[in-house]
Amino acid sequence: MNAHKKPHLKTIPLHPTSQNPKRRVMEIYRKLHRYIGIGTLVFLIILALSGFLLNHPSLLGAPSERTLSFAVNPLDTQHLYRGTRSGLFASDDGGQSWYEVPMLFAAENAVDIAFAPDNPEHVYVALEDLGLICSTDGGIVWEQIPLGFIPLAEGVHLQRIGVGANKSLHLWTSGGLISSPDGGTTWTSVGTPVQPGKDLYTLIHQIHTGYFFADWFVYVYDVAAWGIVILSFSGLLIWWRIQFGKRRKP
Repeated sequence: MNAHKKPHLKTIPLHPTSQNPKRRVMEIYRKLHRYIGIGTLVFLIILALSGFLLNHPSLLGAPSERTLSFAVNPLDTQHLYRGTRSGLFASDDGGQSWYEVPMLFAAENAVDIAFAPDNPEHVYVALEDLGLICSTDGGIVWEQIPLGFIPLAEGVHLQRIGVGANKSLHLWTSGGLISSPDGGTTWTSVGTPVQPGKDLYTLIHQIHTGYFFADWFVYVYDVAAWGIVILSFSGLLIWWRIQFGKRRKP
């Protein structure tokens, strides 16, 4: 009997047939992270460039901040309204001091302001890209009047608002004249519609908001925004595991 028995050597495979489940999950997670990153990168570039250009409209040939519209309350000459690119402003002391009219959203590009001739408590403001707003209590509460279309989405600019008696409205746009006999409930096109052109500023603005592609494309931008949030958290998690996961190993 051989006193020196040859020890049995266990063969360790260099390439294991089955992968660790945790490693498999992490590999899928990393691939998902990369694919989301590639898809979101396109939107990041569009949002970054268009946002920069919109914050510097002079680079697009757009005018700087200035008064676009002005109106005086016919019953109170101390009550003034002033429209600018950034919002709608009011004065109660004849223009000595001004304050921005509080609203749920900024009244950007307020190109025209008009008081109803038979009831000056009714004030109408045409917003170049956002539509028509109205106050029936002298400027305290403001509501949007539906036009049947979104000016920004259609590439149409609102330009002038005319207010007649009995709530009749006439709105001049870059696409022609539209009128409403009932305060904005119904609208009809007057004359031959004009095909509106698109300047560079409007084009960049539509790309930035998503309306350039389609009305529903704004929701794609929302998904891209959530993609940024997901990437931030997943990147932080991966970094955390790389930085502190190795320290836990003996």
